[in-house]
Amino acid sequence: MYYAPARFCRLDNLCGALICLLLSLACPARASVNASAFFHKNLVIVGASYAEEWHTPLLPGYTVINNAVCGQITSDIRAHFERDVIELKPDMVLIWGHNNDVIRSTPENMVLTQQRAEENFRAMVEQARAAGITPILVTEVTLPIPETFKEKVMAIVGPWLGKTDYRVQKNIAIKALNAWLRDYAHAQHIKLLDLEKALASGNGTRKAEYARKDHSHITPAGYEAITQYVVAQMT
Repeated sequence: MYYAPARFCRLDNLCGALICLLLSLACPARASVNASAFFHKNLVIVGASYAEEWHTPLLPGYTVINNAVCGQITSDIRAHFERDVIELKPDMVLIWGHNNDVIRSTPENMVLTQQRAEENFRAMVEQARAAGITPILVTEVTLPIPETFKEKVMAIVGPWLGKTDYRVQKNIAIKALNAWLRDYAHAQHIKLLDLEKALASGNGTRKAEYARKDHSHITPAGYEAITQYVVAQMT
């Protein structure tokens, strides 16, 4: 098999770029599509079940590889980061998934859980950047609490009975890590996809129609909303 010398490859790339420029001058609408195809980027997704069940979304301008694994926590994602991301040498990596960190933790250990998750996110960002890979961070979706009469009554009565709703407990921790991710992404000039807000119902939790019967995993409608949001943010 014949391989073109590097200098020829560079000339081909330069010619391609010049063609895109000329097309943009002649026909901006058509050129935007051609330029997007020419400057195609490879994107790897890592995370847990929410990310895994997104499969390989169609994101214009990107070739997507989904290496998310059901059941992972941020420590697992970090442990496999070299294999699942660095060795593939993508242009970008989308890191989504601290839901299991929170769900598996207990109230008395939640502060430590959050600190470990933050450390894992920082480590993965640094590892990606050291390899020349652009990191993208993602806020986690909350557990839905429908706006029904029963739910409203329980929200009032529960505290008087000394009971705190499980979903409320977990959402507090999920939102705390989301807030940290927003601050960290802003400080580090990292792109953030805010899925908590993209799927929000208006009452501080995820829309009920975006959760399956287990009140956790995401419905097809939810993934459609996620894809539309991500496409708008990344194209």
